[in-house]
Amino acid sequence: MSKINDEVLPANNVYSADFGDKAKLPIPPGRRFAILTCMDARLDPAKFAGLSEGDAHVIRNAGGRASDDAIRSLVISYKLLGTQEWFVIHHTDCGMLTFTNEIMSDLLASSLKTSSVDKNGWHHCCPINT
Repeated sequence: MSKINDEVLPANNVYSADFGDKAKLPIPPGRRFAILTCMDARLDPAKFAGLSEGDAHVIRNAGGRASDDAIRSLVISYKLLGTQEWFVIHHTDCGMLTFTNEIMSDLLASSLKTSSVDKNGWHHCCPINT
């Protein structure tokens, strides 16, 4: 079991034990909107949009792009779950701006190892140990 697993499972136990009446929230989002935003770990959609559980649908992907899957989620949110507005939220210093599809394709074609970027561009490296 990893250290991350040892941290996440107890946190989930605390969260679910305190969920209380939120378990009775309806499936449709209470504030009737959805957000499509980047998966960047520095972003917290609940904080930047003032959300609580049950308020809105949040769809996250690399770069906050309206990919086919993100559009599918937004259409379900609208058509089946009653959202009336969508926000597409991008941010500064997005890592998606540091490479192209061609760079990603070349990196994947040559190795499945973790890659890093420096002043000389992208290259393969060792996994980051923390």
